[in-house]
Amino acid sequence: MTPAGKTYSAARWTTASTVARAGLQLLQVAVLARFLSPADYGLMAMVLVILSYAGLFSDMGLSTAFVQRQQISHEERSSLYWLSVAVGGALMLIVMAISPLAAMFFKEPRIIPLMMLVATNFLVIAIGQQLRTDAEKSLNFRPVALIEIGAATVGLVVALLAAWLNWGVYALVFAAMASAWLTMVMSWLFLAQGWRPAWRLHWSEIRWFVRFGGGMVLNNLINHVNSTIDLILGGRMLGAGPLGLYSVPRNLMLQVQGMINPVFTRVGFPLIASIQHDKERVKQVYLKTMNLTASVNAPVYVAIALFAPEVVLLLFGANWTESAALMRILALWGLLRSFGNPAGSLLFGLGHVRIAAKWNAGLLLIIPPAIGIGSMWGATGMAWTMTGLMAALFIPGWAFLIRPTCGARLGEYFRQVAVPTTCSIVAGLLGLLSVSAIEHSLARLLGGLLAALLMYLILSRFFNREFCETVAQATRADTV
Repeated sequence: MTPAGKTYSAARWTTASTVARAGLQLLQVAVLARFLSPADYGLMAMVLVILSYAGLFSDMGLSTAFVQRQQISHEERSSLYWLSVAVGGALMLIVMAISPLAAMFFKEPRIIPLMMLVATNFLVIAIGQQLRTDAEKSLNFRPVALIEIGAATVGLVVALLAAWLNWGVYALVFAAMASAWLTMVMSWLFLAQGWRPAWRLHWSEIRWFVRFGGGMVLNNLINHVNSTIDLILGGRMLGAGPLGLYSVPRNLMLQVQGMINPVFTRVGFPLIASIQHDKERVKQVYLKTMNLTASVNAPVYVAIALFAPEVVLLLFGANWTESAALMRILALWGLLRSFGNPAGSLLFGLGHVRIAAKWNAGLLLIIPPAIGIGSMWGATGMAWTMTGLMAALFIPGWAFLIRPTCGARLGEYFRQVAVPTTCSIVAGLLGLLSVSAIEHSLARLLGGLLAALLMYLILSRFFNREFCETVAQATRADTV
């Protein structure tokens, strides 16, 4: 297969995986929201925000280092594998030990057994993580995608069965555990290709990876504080019920980004790493990645914002109608946040971990205090604060992260998101106008989305030709 063919094949399989998993997640939320209460989701949000901090150390940045370094010996890879497993096991025990402290912080003792169960995923995931990373490094995304889809399907079945048995929040816990176990087993069955790690763990073989990964961990830790401070403050100040009403639409916005952006960034990262010495090609790959992500994200987020009441009613049910106003604000936040996401592929593909860490350290002085002030006005205040920060950081992000690393000019950078966003807003408003006389929620949603999609495709054909041409090339690319 040609290099272009491998790239397009990787993009197609990544698309299949992310779309399938996102669809399964939406189905899970749509069904479970009718069985579980907002308080159940609030409890799980508390658990996951604590575990997400431990998760920053589970990989130690080794997967990124593994992809960024082009040549790795069998001895180095073996030492890296056992280091990852050891770290995963240690984190499992640490999280179990601190679960009572987390319960004291949130004033919620019910999260202790939940944390202990989910903590086992750290060890389980570590056992198979390197196999998936190696496959992605070589752009062999087909088996990875099939494993991810299979694990997500099993997780959904477990969640639905547990909810039907009236196990409450444990439906979410058991689904996460089942998915992690199946992913690990299938990774060894289908990705190992006869490879087995040698029994060795030598510092000389992992020194470079640990140093590179250490910068990644520091950067990710700082970035994660900025990304989760709203859930931490919300969990302590709002309580499980209000936090659930806020966290569910918030997570939906992240799921949209998690469905779309990895289609391009998971391929873009190893691609940029492989051409890191050609600055002009790196710039072109980055700008194309940014245009592609914006061209798919923008119409989705605009549609969610315009049809928020209908989306809430369809996905979550009548008990969640209070979330509609929050969803509108968070859709704008999600759109602005998605614009900055491809920068990670650029920075880490080029090995510029320190630049990312400095940027996030600066944000640490701004975001937590701002959201702390915004939280005085409840969940709505936090949502508007996060949205305003994303808008204010757009140009500084280009000046500090993008221009110095790949040389993209502000006009080039801005155009990648401005055109698809404008097309999306015009198409969305026309779609909303076309169903203004319809009162039935589902009919309004389906009719408005179809009209908006048709108009968006027409506008893109005239004003966003780069996106249309790239999709056409990917569709007809020779994969043989």
